Amino acid sequence: LRDQGKAMRIGVNHGSLAERMLFTYGDTPEGMVESALEFLKICESLDFRNLVISLKASRVPVMLAAYRLMVRRMDELGMDYPLHLGVTEAGDGEYGRIKST
Repeated sequence: LRDQGKAMRIGVNHGSLAERMLFTYGDTPEGMVESALEFLKICESLDFRNLVISLKASRVPVMLAAYRLMVRRMDELGMDYPLHLGVTEAGDGEYGRIKST
């Protein structure tokens, strides 16, 4: 991908955090962010920087907290990557549209 100039998405889902992240951070936005940062650092160490970050959660407040924390942490670390915003399992009908808007 790097040699072809294509972007790669680093996606973290709130419902499927690694066991070690859950042990360290619990079921929190912090765990989501630290998981994403771990993969970002791996990619950067391999000189791959065409990345997009996706932090998905079915609960909107969790998703918003994760993205806000991600922005703060990237600022602290001098990182600047685009964010792909979205809610996983938004649902059908009006409820799903409200969560995804």
